[in-house]
Amino acid sequence: MFQLMLMQASKYDFHALIDTNDHEIYTKLTCCYNEKDGDIKGAVCSQLVGERAKIILDEVRHLALFTKDQCLLHIGEHFQPVMEGMETESYSSVADAVLRNHIFVHLNDNNDKFNLLIFMVQKLFSLVDQTSAPDNSDSLQNQEILLPGHLITIYLKEKLEDWLRKGKKLVEDKINNNSQNFDFCSLKDVKKVMDKNSSKQIGTAIENLLKTGRLITQTGLDLQQMKSNDICDLMENEVVSKHGWKQKEALVLLVFSKKTWVYSKRGHGFVDLFKIIEAKRKRKERFPLVLPQDACACAEIEMSVYESDINRAGFTVQAERLNYLRFISFFRSVHRGASFAGLRTTSVRKLLPESWGFLCPVHTPDGEPCGLLNHMTCTCLGVGMTTSWPKVDHAGPPRALPVLLDGCVIGSLSSGEADKVVAHLRRLKVSAASVIPDDLEVGYVPLSLAGTYPGLYLFTSPSRFIRPVRNISIPSSDGKDIEHIGPFEQVFMEIKCPDGGNGGRSATFPATHEELMPTAMLSVVANLTPWSDHNQSPRNMYQCQMAKQTMAFSLQALHSRADQKLYHLQTPQTPIVRTKTYTKYGLDDYPSGTNAIVAVLAYTGYDMEDAMILNKSAVEHGMCRGQIYQTETIDLCEGKSNQGQRIFKREHSDKAISSFVDSDGLPYVGQVIHGNEPYCSTINQVTNSKRVYNHKGSEMAIVDYVAVDTKNKQHLQKVNIRFRHPRNPIIGDKFSSRHGQKGVCSQLWPDIDMPFSGVTGMRPDLIINPHAFPSRMTIAMLLESVAAKGGSLHGKFVDATPFSDAVKGVNGKTETESESLVDELGSMLRARGFNYHGVEVLYSGVYGTELTCEIFIGPVYYQRLRHMVSDKYQVRATGQVDQITRQPIKGRKRGGGIRFGEMERDSMLAHGAAYLLHDRLHTCSDYHIADVCSLCGSILTTAIIQPQKRVVREIGGLPPARAPKKVMCHACQTSKGMETVAMPYVFRYLAAELAAMNIKMTIQLSGEAGA
Repeated sequence: MFQLMLMQASKYDFHALIDTNDHEIYTKLTCCYNEKDGDIKGAVCSQLVGERAKIILDEVRHLALFTKDQCLLHIGEHFQPVMEGMETESYSSVADAVLRNHIFVHLNDNNDKFNLLIFMVQKLFSLVDQTSAPDNSDSLQNQEILLPGHLITIYLKEKLEDWLRKGKKLVEDKINNNSQNFDFCSLKDVKKVMDKNSSKQIGTAIENLLKTGRLITQTGLDLQQMKSNDICDLMENEVVSKHGWKQKEALVLLVFSKKTWVYSKRGHGFVDLFKIIEAKRKRKERFPLVLPQDACACAEIEMSVYESDINRAGFTVQAERLNYLRFISFFRSVHRGASFAGLRTTSVRKLLPESWGFLCPVHTPDGEPCGLLNHMTCTCLGVGMTTSWPKVDHAGPPRALPVLLDGCVIGSLSSGEADKVVAHLRRLKVSAASVIPDDLEVGYVPLSLAGTYPGLYLFTSPSRFIRPVRNISIPSSDGKDIEHIGPFEQVFMEIKCPDGGNGGRSATFPATHEELMPTAMLSVVANLTPWSDHNQSPRNMYQCQMAKQTMAFSLQALHSRADQKLYHLQTPQTPIVRTKTYTKYGLDDYPSGTNAIVAVLAYTGYDMEDAMILNKSAVEHGMCRGQIYQTETIDLCEGKSNQGQRIFKREHSDKAISSFVDSDGLPYVGQVIHGNEPYCSTINQVTNSKRVYNHKGSEMAIVDYVAVDTKNKQHLQKVNIRFRHPRNPIIGDKFSSRHGQKGVCSQLWPDIDMPFSGVTGMRPDLIINPHAFPSRMTIAMLLESVAAKGGSLHGKFVDATPFSDAVKGVNGKTETESESLVDELGSMLRARGFNYHGVEVLYSGVYGTELTCEIFIGPVYYQRLRHMVSDKYQVRATGQVDQITRQPIKGRKRGGGIRFGEMERDSMLAHGAAYLLHDRLHTCSDYHIADVCSLCGSILTTAIIQPQKRVVREIGGLPPARAPKKVMCHACQTSKGMETVAMPYVFRYLAAELAAMNIKMTIQLSGEAGA
């Protein structure tokens, strides 16, 4: 489809862009082929290129288009109906607007557009001849970043254009309406008309985008979140439903996003109007439309599809301060586009080699956003600038390579001199007195056989990925050898790893660059996992997600914050085993865990699977204790009707809330508030009515801080009340190490019953099951336990940077010693009299006897996750039911129940628990006693007959006797044969639904017990 569109557009644009002739166009198109080249390396076209160029020029000649003016008139004539606001302009002006605003919009000069069109057609010819490979749209080298500033700018531009267009239409309507007195030269009259088109809608749209992330647009803004299938479905549904065209009508014209489409009812779908018009003119036929006969007249009909807005959500997310790592990850994340989340293809999710060093291969979530939500590596940046370059003559490969700067063809370069030019550009980039940008991307695609189309592609545009590498081809003694490269040029460069090897390269292609460090390919969060090169890859991915879900010391200015919800760890610690990245980013200011003494053994049976036992005494001493801070904002100025009438105050006569609320209507700081207890009071000065705010939920909270807004000098109008919810570790809370080993607390075991060491007497803070290691292969966690044990004994931190044993120093040796990592850590323990492998003899805390085998025990940095049982438990006896089915509703906040689904039903049947199944699905759900007519078998035609009221005297102080219930069947017109049957109410609802479809359900009753 793209090839056809490019060929169709190039027919007229060649002549319309610049003053040229057919011979010049033919020469430029065919300069990429030479018969002498044959099939040599770098030949990008075949002998058919001349025939193709001739076909293009012949089609234009048959339309009698020979000059630039004639082509402009031709384009303007066909595009004027779809160019809004240019109905009265000349054809030449319309054509200029089309070329300026819709053809290569990144270029301002028509000569540059002409040269780029020549290059694109040549590249298309090469692709058709299979002498060059197609570009991969999913590759990072062909992509840029959409930054927030760019998104807001294009959205603001569209809203300004809409506002100006509506204002222009209002003024034109006033001028054309001669019956009203309107003077265009009068500022008062113009302002009166423009007031009908308020400019506040522009600011409101931008504000809603920032607040809700919802973008309402008519054009889609060419974003990945807008799918072409959605456009076609929207157009088809709108036209068929609103205008009611019949199937026999062949074509329906649509104008959408300033593009003209024709919908074919014969199964062709949406096709280009331009192509249909040309076919019509050749055959001298008319469209089989019930609408106006000429297609151009049809284009003037703007359907409601054009005016309907496309609503897309998810453009903004809230930068949560759950912890510091989660906060900074929001600003390092890159999302491919929400439209790809629902696709079944996996090509967009693949980790391609072009992403090396720019996108982290580890830091991506599992599940639906896997591979779509990526994070930049720790050394990757996004920068850019623009510059200008001189112009040179145009030529083609293989003797000359095209040179493009930011999508603009600026000349050609001899293929023999290309290597020297590229090397010189790289020397200028790293030189002190550089005359070119430091972030210039030098994408040199060399000559190849059926490879990527050769050329020298230079990029200085904004929103590009760049990262630093060391240029070893340039001798430098002062350290000025750092060069910033981009993803496009990286594919064609020779970059070696800093391990001293050549990576299997031959002497013909020596390495010209070197990575700064092996961990440069990982993100900031992934770099914090100690010895991640010893872990299974999925465990490192899990840790990247759980590190952002950890309760931590998220911020320093806690007393001045008014966040809606904050998780805070009360007693954090710094890890003994850490990477260099931890120190580089100063994460000691935001610690996120605790060094817990972890024993690996099966103890008491409460540590099966991923369950873990916590030392109750350690928890009481403060291990992993935390709080949740929630802020309630009360703004009395929200409603315009009550503005200035309500004030914070408590009535002196109201003694019921005096123990919770002070006389100023605000709570006491440090006051303990339980569920449904008051914490604030306001009074309306006009009506003297009061309003009391009660604490929602059943959990106890403490008033931590009360902040007042003193903008109003007379009375307070806005307060922020922060509540503190203590959250100490309890059974059901979730914990995790830094290696993806997550578990749930199963017991808070008394300290006296925990196993203890026979040498030191220490008791573990946490016990995990040994089966957590064989299948998950988190060897780094075992290394961390040994290293932290040795580091604490020696009183020093242990460096656990991954791949450190592979980095070669200046002398050719690795940074670590020649011995293995296990030998190095084991010697630290042996020097202090401990076992070389980190195991110890433990004794049972219950029996006092020695355990059968030696136990692996040592400190491990553990994180407490935000998933707590206090936020997730759900229990219900009775409560609200659904109005239709009379079954319990769902939702924890609404007091609903948990669904007993089909799989739960199957398990009950498999166990033979029929009575329990009956109790769950009937007695405790929608138990209903229905009156059934045994004569006709109907449950819908029965009704209760109200007895006549009669005077009943009380006898001996007893209550009056209840009249017996009388039920009759309206279908049988009798009360005989009425029976009561217990059934689920949803069965009665099913009978009613079937009756609405004219289907009668009859019930046969039997007196047998088993029936």
